[in-house]
Amino acid sequence: MRATLSHKGPWTHRLLVYFFTVLFGILIYWLLGFFMRDIGTWPGPNYQEVEARLGDPKLTQQATLLQNQLEENRRATDSRQLQQKVVRDSTSNSEKTMNQLLELQKLTLQQAKTPAPEATQALAESQRLFLTNQSKYQEINEQIAKLADQLVALEDQQRNIQKQIEAQRPAIDTEFYQLQTRHNFKVAAAKLAVLLPMLGLAVWLFLKKRGGLYAPLVHGFGLALLVKVGQVMHEHFPTRYFKYILILIAIAVVTRILVYLLRATAFPKLDWLLKQYREAYEHYFCPVCNYPIRRGPRQHLFWTRSSLKKLQVPAPAIALADEPYTCPVCATALFQECAACQHIRPTLLPACTHCGATKQIIPPTGDYKC
Repeated sequence: MRATLSHKGPWTHRLLVYFFTVLFGILIYWLLGFFMRDIGTWPGPNYQEVEARLGDPKLTQQATLLQNQLEENRRATDSRQLQQKVVRDSTSNSEKTMNQLLELQKLTLQQAKTPAPEATQALAESQRLFLTNQSKYQEINEQIAKLADQLVALEDQQRNIQKQIEAQRPAIDTEFYQLQTRHNFKVAAAKLAVLLPMLGLAVWLFLKKRGGLYAPLVHGFGLALLVKVGQVMHEHFPTRYFKYILILIAIAVVTRILVYLLRATAFPKLDWLLKQYREAYEHYFCPVCNYPIRRGPRQHLFWTRSSLKKLQVPAPAIALADEPYTCPVCATALFQECAACQHIRPTLLPACTHCGATKQIIPPTGDYKC
C-alpha cells in the first residue's frame, strides 16, 4: 500500500486557514446571536396587568386619587408661599418708604414748618399699604398652615392605603414570578428548538467530515453552536439546575474523550499507528515495547529519549553489515529483508528506503468507533 500524500501547504497558508476558521466561527456565533435576540423580544408578562387583575381596584383608585390630591396640595402650598414672598417684599418696601417719610416730617417739624399736604398724604398711603400687606400676609400664612394640616392628613391616608396595597403584594409578586418563569422557559424552548437541530447537524458533520477537506468549517460551526447553546442554557435555566446540567454534560464529554483515547491507544487507526511507528524508529526505540533498538554502532550503548541527542555514537572500525533485527524483549521483527530489492528495511514502516517498494501495514483489529 502506498501512503497517501498530505498537502499541508506553507505555514502562511495554514495560518490563514486557522485565522479564517476562527473568523468563520465568530460570524456564525454573531448570526446565531441575532436569531436569539429576535426570539428574546417576544413580549412577556406585564406587572401592571397582574397587579390590576389580582389587586383591589378600589384601593388602587384611592391611592391614585390621594396622590393627585397630594400633588395639588403641594402646588397650592408653593403658590401661597410665592404670594407670601411677594407680599413680604411689598411690606418691606412700604415700611422703608414710611420710615423715610416720617424722618422727613420730623425734620420739617423741627424747623417749625408745616409739612406739605403731599407728604402727609404719601405717609398716610404708606401706612395704609403697610397695614393691608400685613393683613394679607397673615391671611396667606393661615392658608399655608391649613394646607399643611391637609397635607399631613392626606399623607396619613396614603400610608394606610399603601399598607393595604403592600399586603396584596406577595400574591402579585408570586403570580408575576410564575408567569415570568413560564415565559423564560418558552423563550428558552424556542431558542433550543432552533439550536439543537443545528447542533445535531454539527455533530453529524463532525463525525463524518472531521478529517475531510472542509474540516475547519465543521469545527468553527460546531464550536460556535456549542458556545451559543451553553449561553442560552445559562441565561434561561435556573442556576441550581444549570450547574447539574453543565457538570453532567462535562462528565459525558470527558468520558467520551477518555474512552476514545483509550480505544485509540488499544486499537489505533492507521495514520496514528504510522505516526507512533515513525517516532519510535526516529528515536531508536521498539514501537511495540519501547525497548532501545541496539543494532549497528549502537548495539553496546544505552540511552533514553531525553539523552538521545547527547549520545556519542562511535564510528565503527570496519563497515558493519546491515542485518535483520528482532526486538529481544517483545520478539517483534523491526528490520527485515525487502522482498523487492533484498536490502534491509524497517519492517513496521510502509516503504523501503532503498527501492521504495511499499507493503500494507495492518493495524490491530478493533472497533474504531465509540
